Amino acid sequence: MSNPQKCLQKCFGYEAIIFSAVFISLLPVLLRAPLPHPTPRFHAEPYGLLLVAMRELMLLMPAVVAVVSGLAWWALRKRGQSTWQWGIAASISSLVLSIPFLTADVVIVEYSLAGVVGFTGVLVLFMALFSIGVAGVAAFGKRNALFAADPAISHVTTNENRMGALASTL
Repeated sequence: MSNPQKCLQKCFGYEAIIFSAVFISLLPVLLRAPLPHPTPRFHAEPYGLLLVAMRELMLLMPAVVAVVSGLAWWALRKRGQSTWQWGIAASISSLVLSIPFLTADVVIVEYSLAGVVGFTGVLVLFMALFSIGVAGVAAFGKRNALFAADPAISHVTTNENRMGALASTL
């Protein structure tokens, strides 16, 4: 396994632990928070619907990221055949979870909802999730990239290996 994949294995493990804790802490909010319904104060405007969708994504995605990242960590640790699939899935889940944080940053700037500290905190969360996602897609993008990087688990055989003693005569 190459160095980026080892680093991503650790990132996926930490991500699974952190987002499990985040989901557990968000569980009471998720259970008490009703979905928006038409009231005199709520109008179905595009920005309002986008913010509602981002809120729901922020509440539900930590559980998905925790499970998928945990499975990716386990697959990378065991070096199974489905390693690249779980690596891609965990990377994509990180990318999907980074979208609400980018949206929150845009809303913070647009409506002056927080100062520099609030904006920077949300931006750091966005950048961390986005970088893990992009690094994972780059590291696991090719199906045989994991096996080509580690000759100990390579499943690709060449014609030279199959021919044995006849290979030197050709």
